[in-house]
Amino acid sequence: MCFSRRLYWLIVVLGCFALVSCASPIRTHFDRDAGADFSAYRTFAWIGPAPLARAKQGSGAASFVSAIDDQRIRRAVEKDLRARGYRLVDSAAQADLVVAYSVGSEEKVRVHESPMRTTLNPYPTRYRYGPWLTDSSVIVQQYTEGTLTLEFYDRASEQAVWVGWASKRLSRVDDSQALISEAVAGILAHFPAAPGR
Repeated sequence: MCFSRRLYWLIVVLGCFALVSCASPIRTHFDRDAGADFSAYRTFAWIGPAPLARAKQGSGAASFVSAIDDQRIRRAVEKDLRARGYRLVDSAAQADLVVAYSVGSEEKVRVHESPMRTTLNPYPTRYRYGPWLTDSSVIVQQYTEGTLTLEFYDRASEQAVWVGWASKRLSRVDDSQALISEAVAGILAHFPAAPGR
């Protein structure tokens, strides 16, 4: 194997390691009921178990949350909502908004193909037919994508008024506290502030 071909393979292998080790960003999205009047909401309370968690149990998706992560999620949501002018109340019967969350994970596979140059000279160079270019490199990655979903319901009508979710490729080196804080902040970045804020 010539030096340039070895160098090429070394670059491909190092590139794969860099790709795998790179931190995956958190992707967030939200949807809201256009007819919901957020100026009427000032208080919130937790409900559970989350409707989406029950739906995911039927699909075979993992939906387990440790007691510590449950506390982290609730604290992060409460802190963000208080900063937006909402007040936490003890009972759902006293709240304008009721909040639920669900956590799920999904095993995924990513296939990436890169063209690779292999030069073959089937004829002597004096015939001037030129080289043939062949081959490609295929990288297959298996990973787990985690999703946190926050659901807000109008307590009086029991209708969903706002749903936000965050998803990220999970890694064993992820810091759970930092990951939850970042996910909740991203999900609620566009959540309407309470009246008077």
